[in-house]
Amino acid sequence: MSVSILDVLNVRHSTYDMFSDLFLYKFDVNEYQQLLEKVRLLEEKLGKYMEETGVEITEIRKALEESKRSDYLIEYSSLFIAGVGVKPLIPVESKRLFSLMGEKIATFKYNDVVRFYSSRSLVPRLGSQFTPEPDHIASLLAFMSLLVEEEFQSRSTGRDAFKIVQDQKNFATSHLFSWIPDWINDVVHDPRSRIYKVICTQLGNWLKFEKDFLGER
Repeated sequence: MSVSILDVLNVRHSTYDMFSDLFLYKFDVNEYQQLLEKVRLLEEKLGKYMEETGVEITEIRKALEESKRSDYLIEYSSLFIAGVGVKPLIPVESKRLFSLMGEKIATFKYNDVVRFYSSRSLVPRLGSQFTPEPDHIASLLAFMSLLVEEEFQSRSTGRDAFKIVQDQKNFATSHLFSWIPDWINDVVHDPRSRIYKVICTQLGNWLKFEKDFLGER
């Protein structure tokens, strides 16, 4: 069965969007239920295609469904909000880099994220009571989802997508591949991590796929 570039873009957009949602703090019970339903629907519709990229969405669904919502809330807040540890697990690029590499690099990276968003005349608006920083992992993944959607729309109408692809490469290299794999390793090996050990392992698989995919474009 041949898969078109538009099919691939649909999977990429949906996968980035899913991971973005998974890293938003779903404190509201309705939002949490919507997240579960989103994962179930994606598993049903795109699960086999995601598996080909290394993402086992079934493992993510099981990790969520086999845990209580209270377990999820405690784990998210203790890992990603409390900021405890030598290498804080707060999933915000500039905050992590500030603690590891200092203010100058952190500020440069933050301003670069804002520059990317400004080039699209937006900061991603994520419908949640939890409002993440521009360089929170949820925001970064949402922006990549937007760039992939932009490529989909461009190719669907026969327009050249070269610049959009370059923007994807540059953004992912600068703001995803540069720090998230190291952060994932810290989350996976943290004893407080159960649900997010699974989610971060799958995100790591996804970023490996994307690094190879974008490198060949």
